[in-house]
Amino acid sequence: MHLKYLDYGVNAIAVNDKKQAIFPWKKYQSEKITKEELSTQMKDERAKGIAIICGYISGGLEVIDIDTKYETFDLWDAIKSKIPQELYDKLHIVSTKSNGKHLYYKCEVIEQNLKLAQRPPTKEEAQATPHIKSYCIIETRGEGGYVVAPPTEGYKVVQKGINVITIDERETLFEIMRSFNEIIEEQVVEAFQRPTSKDYGVSPFDDFNNRGDISDILLNQGWSIVKDNSERTYYLRPGSKADHSGSFNKSMRLFSVFSVNTPFQVQKGYKPAAVYAILEHNGDFKAAARALLDIGYGEKKTSFGEKLERQLFSKKQNGATAEDLVQFLVQTQKKSIPDATEVVGELEQRWGKEICTFWDIDKKGLPTINRYKLQVFLTQIGGFRLYFYDPNSTIYRLVRIQDGFVEESSTEQIKRFIKEYVDKLPDSFDGGVTPQDLLELIYKGATTLFSDAFFEFFDRANIDFLEDKNDLAYFPFKNGVVEVKKDSIRLRTYGDLNKYVWKTQVIDHHIYIDQDKLEAEQIEYYRFIHLVSDKNMDRTIYGLTLIGYLLHKYKDPSRPFSVILAEETENEASGGGTGKGIFVKALGFLNNLVRVDGKNFKVDKNFAFQRVDLDTKILAIEDTRRNVDFEGFYSIITEGITVEKKNKDELFIPFKDSPKVVFTTNYTIPNSGNHAKRRQKVFEFAPYFSPKHSPEDEFGHKLFDDWDLDEWNRFFNLMFTCVQTYLDFGVKAVENSEKLGRKQIRVQYGEEFLDFIFTASEEHKDYPVKLEQLYNDFLSQSNFDKKDYSIKRFSKALEESCTILGITYQGTRSKQFGNKKVVSFGTNQKVDIDF
Repeated sequence: MHLKYLDYGVNAIAVNDKKQAIFPWKKYQSEKITKEELSTQMKDERAKGIAIICGYISGGLEVIDIDTKYETFDLWDAIKSKIPQELYDKLHIVSTKSNGKHLYYKCEVIEQNLKLAQRPPTKEEAQATPHIKSYCIIETRGEGGYVVAPPTEGYKVVQKGINVITIDERETLFEIMRSFNEIIEEQVVEAFQRPTSKDYGVSPFDDFNNRGDISDILLNQGWSIVKDNSERTYYLRPGSKADHSGSFNKSMRLFSVFSVNTPFQVQKGYKPAAVYAILEHNGDFKAAARALLDIGYGEKKTSFGEKLERQLFSKKQNGATAEDLVQFLVQTQKKSIPDATEVVGELEQRWGKEICTFWDIDKKGLPTINRYKLQVFLTQIGGFRLYFYDPNSTIYRLVRIQDGFVEESSTEQIKRFIKEYVDKLPDSFDGGVTPQDLLELIYKGATTLFSDAFFEFFDRANIDFLEDKNDLAYFPFKNGVVEVKKDSIRLRTYGDLNKYVWKTQVIDHHIYIDQDKLEAEQIEYYRFIHLVSDKNMDRTIYGLTLIGYLLHKYKDPSRPFSVILAEETENEASGGGTGKGIFVKALGFLNNLVRVDGKNFKVDKNFAFQRVDLDTKILAIEDTRRNVDFEGFYSIITEGITVEKKNKDELFIPFKDSPKVVFTTNYTIPNSGNHAKRRQKVFEFAPYFSPKHSPEDEFGHKLFDDWDLDEWNRFFNLMFTCVQTYLDFGVKAVENSEKLGRKQIRVQYGEEFLDFIFTASEEHKDYPVKLEQLYNDFLSQSNFDKKDYSIKRFSKALEESCTILGITYQGTRSKQFGNKKVVSFGTNQKVDIDF
């Protein structure tokens, strides 16, 4: 049956029981699959079903995916009742495994995957995953997407026939689907677009928003009312054949549309005054305010005298009621009770309701910023705090805490938060203050309001972070946290863990664990590692366990080493392009990684590590120069890192929280001495890839950039396995190649000495020779003078080169040779010399 899909002109691929494509499928978004290819895929033991690729490759196929598994009412019946019968009959309808529905059709205009309707999370869902504010219940699968289809188990055809529908019919479907959207975000009119109480006694916008009716406005523009109940009024736009195109939520007093063919943004909520301004005045809000005033909304400002108005407002501030103010006017201004009541009523409307969140009103009725209230507002409402990495230190970072997530904040973010808050305030409040007044006050005082001296009064943040331990690692994703232990990999909820997470550490993917079906050869990134390991399994496993080490955010003080990505070739001039950058880039998809250009990098330079933050877990120093001073990095590898940023205090991050370090180089990083050797794990990249044969040439596309969601999921599951293997076995030991050894000798002691050591170790094998004689032979062979190459350097070169090459070396003084120093050579292992 699966081959019939190809006869219908649609592309199909095989999927496993997790709805994943079992072979890379991106090329089939633009290339027709053959019947032979599809048959081969379906015969694979992993194939548990079939999926239809949407988009123009399948003739403009688009599918509406209706998810009903979390709904408390019959969503499908409600949708079905709204679809016109003539349009319904054109749809190919499939019932899904979870009793949802897929609606298939073809159209000359389709788009990429779209969300058409969302709902807020339930109380239980919000507790489990606090950062998710909505769940999608209706979405499309278009260009770049696919849907699982019959005869896959659990999928059944309800109505047969994939037909072409018109653009208008597609829009009708979309309007119907969007009508079930429960998430409405208010479209805020910025403060400076709105009328001000300086011009109006009562804001026309506030008045119209409170008591205005948008029906006449919409009817005047050709809309019609199709339904009205106690909660909403439903409207149909001109020319639409849908059930309705938008609705007015009476309790929220927000108008939202489901159709794109209107002047309004889809699924945004508009207050009545905004609807009036957009439809009647082409978005000119100031003109709309004047027009509303002319038709009876709001009031022109009536002056009762500034002195009298200030007196009345001062009394109100001190607790006077409206009746008290009326009596004051009767007694002091000799006004009648009706006149006094009218004056007080008008002034109270002009003054607006009391808000005073982070400001006070002075005796003149003007706002003044109250810094204490501003501090309380920003910390309690905004979630801004001071985070002291070291509680005993005076050095802090400004952070923002929301829904269990922490992010390093800034002055700019605080300013943006305040402006967004002010933009949502009424047109007039607190005695006639306007949002414009408040913003102007903030702008003028910004230098002193948003200074370090002010921030130092913020509350301290006591944060219990989610942290890796010696025997486990965590990777936070959008839909939960992957917990990796040596004997298990599982997905846990944020609510279950009840820990804080750096927001920047949340990986922007929905993950599902797929270890049982994970086959390494089908994972592109595994194939990449295998190829750069010269297809040697020991080296491949070594590389994968190094990945596990780097991704494990726990730092063991007994293993303070760095990872060096080197090249197997001896010809340094021809290095590069072997894949080291891809290796580093992959790490950054799971851990926060800072990449530093190593060509001109100096570890002792001011601001050398200014891009490192508290949540940085990997520091990659790339393309390190020839003869880099590796010893200069000892302190950051074994002790911690000092971060100095411009205009900020120095911050020392100790070893346990500092990033792990990885170097990449086309050259050899010196490792003379036991200290250096203990601090290096070298991974050699075989020359499989080069500028003449890139990974894109090998795989037919760019790694990462051209991956679909299934390949990403396979990649992440592989990385979890790397961490799990490392937790269980540590870094697998592997002998570095002789090429690397020769390169190290060449860099440290010269090409001439490299040539000499092989000859000398063979000629003087197993019998002693005077060091002085050997030294003179070297000088003669190399055409050096003693000043060019000292005997001290020569002696050190002998000892360390033999260690690198696995040659047994002994240097002692011998009475037989007049108490002179003699050396002897042997071999611990066979040394294959291949020049």
